Amino acid sequence: MSPYSLQSSILIHSDPEAIQAVYADVANWHAWDPDTRSAQLDGPFAAGSTGKLVPSKGLPVRMVVTEVRPGGGFTVQCPVFGSVMRFEHVLKTTAQGVELTHRVTFSGWLASLLMRWVGKPLAARLPLTLARLKQHVEEC
Repeated sequence: MSPYSLQSSILIHSDPEAIQAVYADVANWHAWDPDTRSAQLDGPFAAGSTGKLVPSKGLPVRMVVTEVRPGGGFTVQCPVFGSVMRFEHVLKTTAQGVELTHRVTFSGWLASLLMRWVGKPLAARLPLTLARLKQHVEEC
């Protein structure tokens, strides 16, 4: 893993399709992600779609869906001043349910600053985000 990456994982007692459906409901990410004030896509939940993410703290950023793996997660990239924040969401089916991993990687000339400004606080809150996603999925 890159020095400018962070990740957290959790086990969710559900099937990957149910989790993928929650991911695809971009307009409601704020319901389970405390770091998201709002999010929108200008097209379908598919590779190539673009949109906007407004974090709970900080400035809005443009996002591009770079990959959607049905039942396997998705990846979004947010360009920031010539650098990139990459958000990977990986689903892995296990005998106990689905192991869910959220990984954030910063690259480009601002990677070290983004890691300090965005990454450090995000790393501290990522377990809460995953716990809220787990609760959201398991209650639906």
